Amino acid sequence: MQSTLEEILARHDWISTFTHPPDVLALLRTNDAPSPPQSARLKASFEGLQTALAELQSNLDLLHNVAASLQTQMSCFLSLKHDYETVLSPIRRIPSEIAMEILCRSWKDAEFSDISLGRRPAGFNVFRIREGPWYLGQVCSSWRNVIETLCPELWATMIVNLRISFPYERLFGNLVEILRIVLERSRNHPLSFSFRFHGTEVEESNIPEIEQCFDTMITHSKRWKAVDLTIPPDLHGDIHAFEIAPALEQLHLKGIHQAANIHFPTSNLVSFSDARSFAGDRLTAEYLHIIKSSPKLRSFSYNDYGVQSLDILPLVRPPVMSPSVEELSVSSPNFMRSLVLPSLKDVTLSTNAHEKDMEEEVMSCPVGALGALHEMLLKSRCSLSRLSLIDAVLDDNLTNIIRLMPGLQEFMINFNEWVGDYDPIMQSLVTQLSEVSLVDGTLQHSVVPSLQSLYVYLFNVRYSHVSFINSAFVDMVASRLRRPSDAPRLTEFDLHMSGLGGSFDLDEEAENVLASLKDEGLRLNYYIRMDEG
Repeated sequence: MQSTLEEILARHDWISTFTHPPDVLALLRTNDAPSPPQSARLKASFEGLQTALAELQSNLDLLHNVAASLQTQMSCFLSLKHDYETVLSPIRRIPSEIAMEILCRSWKDAEFSDISLGRRPAGFNVFRIREGPWYLGQVCSSWRNVIETLCPELWATMIVNLRISFPYERLFGNLVEILRIVLERSRNHPLSFSFRFHGTEVEESNIPEIEQCFDTMITHSKRWKAVDLTIPPDLHGDIHAFEIAPALEQLHLKGIHQAANIHFPTSNLVSFSDARSFAGDRLTAEYLHIIKSSPKLRSFSYNDYGVQSLDILPLVRPPVMSPSVEELSVSSPNFMRSLVLPSLKDVTLSTNAHEKDMEEEVMSCPVGALGALHEMLLKSRCSLSRLSLIDAVLDDNLTNIIRLMPGLQEFMINFNEWVGDYDPIMQSLVTQLSEVSLVDGTLQHSVVPSLQSLYVYLFNVRYSHVSFINSAFVDMVASRLRRPSDAPRLTEFDLHMSGLGGSFDLDEEAENVLASLKDEGLRLNYYIRMDEG
């Protein structure tokens, strides 16, 4: 092959040294016609070039064909090389136990694995083939074998999501059998799951299958660790499933019938929430008992959508004391007045009505909720780091509460329907948040000096003037940002105001100052929109 290539190159080597005779070069520099002897000689030379050109093209075609053939052979060899490398890959020699560890670690992330305080159970939808361990098992048979037999934790954190619409949409296969397989593969691993039923109406033909899925979960109740249950009230008016759940740490209920009686063990309970539409304080005594009987409880949420009871229930004497509760979301004044929580760090005052999908009237917290919160904080002598007020009925207790919390780091106040009468109270709050005093030779804010995050949301401002949103408000925000480097300072601020026909006192200069605070390091989320009425 080498000699053949050299012969081809040598055969055409004369081309690189070929030159025209002088008389031909002279003709190329003019438009003169060649003489008859020159024409005869040029024609003979031209025919020789044509022959050489055809021979050269033939040689090029030969080389191209050879190169294409070699390229095909190269592709075959590369494919064979890949096959050998695949067979000889070190991963094929990894023991199943190591493969199990790799697969488990690769799939875990914060949302999947972290069901710590205040979080809901996450995981994969058991009825979706492209999620979770179902998806990992499609890679190869060895992975599938490891996942099905050696990775129970991948199957033990799940979402049982039943969506029913019209017409009834099946997911795939027999739902009960699919759920049974998932639970079987989770072996004896603690279960963390969300059981969610979504549907506007429930057809009688579908209820048995939904109940069978729930009953299938109940058979494994001894393994329940975290449960997030969302079902309509016409299913399971009374639920006894939780009675045998000794390992239960988290229980979050939503949509269950308000008259349902649910009994569950509290010895290991860490987090509890109930977002049912309660009838006032009917269940207050029951939930005070839960707090009293839960030695490990850290997070508790009991919201009654602002429904007021006609009966004034007596306060619990003495109040229930829990040294473990750190997070509380509540709206009932009676409930708060019956509690002493010395370890409390995070409070949300809310009816949770803003989380409902239905478009209906905003449900404010009961009148007196702020006063009850103030009393509870006084009795508890706790040190809050976070306070959220959502649709609270404002009164003078707002400033009383703020002054009780020198260690507050995050404060959020949210009105899903702004009330014009609250404007003077908010103006007073801004004034107090602006006050400074001399401490150890340096100026320090007198109220909540450690505040780092402030969120103000005013929605549905209708034909009212919001005077507290003004230049003094911007000055307060700026003063809390411009603190010495070694002092706590405001790092995040949200202002959202929207409505119809509303107005405010924030002029263009103040807005520009507020926007410029981004350049000083403030994480600013600023949105104001007032449509004309």
